[in-house]
Amino acid sequence: MMKYSMKEEVVVHPVDGMQLTEGYIREDGAAHYRGCLPGLEPEAGDTIEDVLLRLARKAKAYYGDDVVVELVPHHA
Repeated sequence: MMKYSMKEEVVVHPVDGMQLTEGYIREDGAAHYRGCLPGLEPEAGDTIEDVLLRLARKAKAYYGDDVVVELVPHHA
């Protein structure tokens, strides 16, 4: 399992395309997370992966099925 910080950046882009927008997923109390993308309703869940999947569903409904929603990798 990946280690996450208190706030993760999320980007939305078409497959092999440039970034369309970015948002975030933050820790929201004990063992809960909340994520947001501009122009879309916030999502909440028990894990970062759960919130990421919910944001991806909304982004695909808004931008189309060919978009990818992913966490921005952290460089050490």
